[in-house]
Amino acid sequence: MLGLKFRVDCPYFTTFREPTSTSLILTYLIPPYTTIRGMISNALGLSRDDLRVQEWFKIGIKPLNFEKCREMAKILKLKGTGKNYQRTFPSSPMFREFLVEPSYEIFLVGDDERIKEVHSALLNPERPLYLGGSDDLVDIEVFEPVEVEETEADEVWSVAEGVYEGCIVEKVPYKFVRVGRTFSVEYKTVSIPVNTPIKGTFRSISFGEGENIWVT
Repeated sequence: MLGLKFRVDCPYFTTFREPTSTSLILTYLIPPYTTIRGMISNALGLSRDDLRVQEWFKIGIKPLNFEKCREMAKILKLKGTGKNYQRTFPSSPMFREFLVEPSYEIFLVGDDERIKEVHSALLNPERPLYLGGSDDLVDIEVFEPVEVEETEADEVWSVAEGVYEGCIVEKVPYKFVRVGRTFSVEYKTVSIPVNTPIKGTFRSISFGEGENIWVT
């Protein structure tokens, strides 16, 4: 079984919009699993509705740079014809929450050939890579695939499914499910470690000494 690790740095800011937010657009603290799969699909040059990547591997997420912050920005709304604009607000102003310079380590575990294919695609992507909005380009550091094994651990530094003490808990999109001609979203409730590991009993994946990662 092969594992692949890559680091994603957003050099400015980004937003992973919570779909239930309206005039106050809030962001998830981590990129949803659907967003990560979308970035990988983009690297492979797949079409928007091609969901095969969902079945290729499990994903682990390790957030970095918690010393950075979140900011709330007011979105300027202008009324006009396209040539001229007036600074009036026919409806209530909108506010968007941004993550400032977020960084993450992403871990993939799956079939050897699929991992090698994704490794190659991330090194030479078919299209520009981004997380969040299409103008939120990212810097990526890709490591060589390694042999990994499942192990039992009493702590993990990565995101873990469930609710754990001392963590930020979020319900994030996990995968798309086809329902007739449309799609619904499956969610997972996860705990995000801040400055200390998550304590518990985990069936995790070992990516090397001291790097036990929970994947799903």
